[in-house]
Amino acid sequence: MKRRKFISLTSKSAVVVTGVSPLLSWACNENNLSDSLLKEQALLAFKRFEEVWDFQDFWKRGNTFDACLVFVDALQQRWPNDEKVIEIQEKVGVMLEANLDFFNSYDPGTLWADDFGWWGLMALNARKHLFKIGNNVLADKYLKLSTDLCWEYKKNTAYDHSENGNPVLHGCRNGDANGDSLGVKNTVTNVLLFLLSSRIYRLSLTENIGDNEKYLDMAYQQWVWFNKWFELEEYQFLKLLSSSGALVQERPMAFVEGSTYQEKIHPPWAEGWVWAGDQGMLVAALTDMLAIKSELAEYLISSGIDTSFDVQTYESRLRDLIKLIALGVKNAMVSDIDGIIREAPCYSSFGPEHGRDYLSGRGILMRYLGSKEERDLLDVDLSENIEKTVNAIWITRDKSTNQVQPEFTSLENDKVYVEQFRALWGIADDVHKWDIDTMIEKNKYGVCQSVGLDMIGAMLKLT
Repeated sequence: MKRRKFISLTSKSAVVVTGVSPLLSWACNENNLSDSLLKEQALLAFKRFEEVWDFQDFWKRGNTFDACLVFVDALQQRWPNDEKVIEIQEKVGVMLEANLDFFNSYDPGTLWADDFGWWGLMALNARKHLFKIGNNVLADKYLKLSTDLCWEYKKNTAYDHSENGNPVLHGCRNGDANGDSLGVKNTVTNVLLFLLSSRIYRLSLTENIGDNEKYLDMAYQQWVWFNKWFELEEYQFLKLLSSSGALVQERPMAFVEGSTYQEKIHPPWAEGWVWAGDQGMLVAALTDMLAIKSELAEYLISSGIDTSFDVQTYESRLRDLIKLIALGVKNAMVSDIDGIIREAPCYSSFGPEHGRDYLSGRGILMRYLGSKEERDLLDVDLSENIEKTVNAIWITRDKSTNQVQPEFTSLENDKVYVEQFRALWGIADDVHKWDIDTMIEKNKYGVCQSVGLDMIGAMLKLT
């Protein structure tokens, strides 16, 4: 058994000690004991999720269940014939029946554009899961939820079809579905439309989904929106770190005359705000666009949209962006002192107004960067950081319930991390604790547990 340094954590302190890791080198899969410990942890984490998943918050429920589906898929890939894993698959099938009823209980017009992105992505993973357990009827219902409801709502009510955007045309606004509030063109709602479009199109290449060019076209339009912003380096939407790598900010801002990108509300904006979840979803969308490069080239050239489209230039740009963001995550969202994956120290994420929404970002980040397809393109190795993060999550859990906590790092190390981030990013807030005291308890438990499932799911995919 390998001996090495690991971070021994309690809820109040963390120190570096030398000894045998409680994870027993899972990433190396050195022996059957480590394999059995990983399985035990995964099963206990899901058991707790069963107790807290059924809460009343529309977008959070869609997102947390997406975490569950990706986690269970990784679990099934690892132990396809295990009786307990098969039992979990069946339980998730029953949960998906209830989730569809929950979705249909809401008036869509009262919801926000990004809500449909979360549910649309979850619905695609639900379809995949339901096919595995033989419930094709419900699987088809979830496909319609993703395409006919979620995607159509975002395209028709949130996408900016006008020619008035300055300095970049179009993009997606995060307003309500009735159109009473236009909302702001922040990163999360744009990357959700981007990723949902690319994922539906990729699915259409293997399944009989009609009129699929509209998904390809929207994915392309969203790629153009992001890429044009990234090319406008003076606005630093994709901001370079002082060392190497880059991170995409919470929204593009251009404080120049005539700019339509100056909105500081919905939610309240602060300089330097960056969120972990955006990084993972954007890398996933760029990965999709790389996978469909041939189909996109044919579409753009044959339709006359871009007859000079060059696949090699396009592919090189995608690969460079993926590596740049991945390096930014590695350098700025991983602590140098304990190797744990963290949320960027921005008060706008942690504060009382929206902390309950941005709490899930670390999990969303690794839901996507932990996928093998994305991982193979990153050009950075996060495996040790995933292991250390899972270790921290497990040690700091409520051992009586196996409930994951909002914070799983030490205050001492958090303070050092804030200085690390400030040195790289140029700005940071002295925030160490999520201000979620007003969050409904069951909602909090569900979101926190989903972060645990996302991280453990990433660990499962490594081994």
